[in-house]
Amino acid sequence: MPNRKNSLTHQLIQIMKKEKITIYCDGACSGNQNERSPGGWGAVIKSQNKLQKIYGGEKNTTNNRMELTACIKALEQVKNINAEIEIFSDSAYLVNCINERWYERWRRNGWRTSKKQPVENKDLWEKLLMLINQTGARFHKVAGHSGDELNEMADQLANRGIVEPGGGSENSDVSNLNSNDALSADQLSYTVVEDGYLLRLQRGVRVRETLHDFIAAQKIASGTVSAIGALEDVELGYFQLSDKQYLRKKFPEIYELISFSGNISYVDGAPFVHAHAVLGGPEYRPIAGHFFDGTVAVTMEVHLRAFDRKITRQWDEETGLKLLDL
Repeated sequence: MPNRKNSLTHQLIQIMKKEKITIYCDGACSGNQNERSPGGWGAVIKSQNKLQKIYGGEKNTTNNRMELTACIKALEQVKNINAEIEIFSDSAYLVNCINERWYERWRRNGWRTSKKQPVENKDLWEKLLMLINQTGARFHKVAGHSGDELNEMADQLANRGIVEPGGGSENSDVSNLNSNDALSADQLSYTVVEDGYLLRLQRGVRVRETLHDFIAAQKIASGTVSAIGALEDVELGYFQLSDKQYLRKKFPEIYELISFSGNISYVDGAPFVHAHAVLGGPEYRPIAGHFFDGTVAVTMEVHLRAFDRKITRQWDEETGLKLLDL
């Protein structure tokens, strides 16, 4: 008669072996190879019905180190080393080294290249190869910025790691994959800079909604914002303290956005951009006021500085406004 305990153990092992884990990882670096090169890494780990997103960064690094770190951090999250693990990356440096087994030649040569130079990032390669040996992970090259949702998500996490080097981890259901974590290229494009983000809002989008959606997607706690460009259908305001209300006026024509400055906070749990704007027309006379909203007529180039501390606004009875709660 077969041993029931051994049979159950065998069944459990078989179930664990059937688990499939898909990992997308990416690295990013601002000012790569310069003396001050903040970088970030990000990874998306999909297993059964769960989705885990992890990210982090370093203050001075290279893009290649971030690519390797993303993969290492992701594999360190895997608890079931018997699972079938597939790793996708847009880094030829990473994928080709593993699939073409460059590391075997490096090892034979005492971790030196064919030109007798020390192999860069040896510390990370050794750690990664140990994890691959333990898990049997397989690597696949994916084209960057090609519309692959999980690859785009990993890219956004890597860029977030530049701004938030302390990192973080988020878990959700796979069903949330189609919730569109990021704004589409039809709305804006952006890049990470040392103190935050540079954005280019596309023609036809509404400014306030697009900025609020970006702030929410990137989980920006607070910050400041400035911009130039050209807008139309702009609504400005002037606050009358005596009445505790805004006078509002719409300007439907196309105007140069001479100046746009404001700050980022939260009201009732939602992002809020408080900004003032100066518009210029063909008469070369400025029109200025509190900015309610507008539509991008040509382009809007935005510098968004991101802060770590979350700032909220609270109702102030004396002024009738929601003021920064500092």
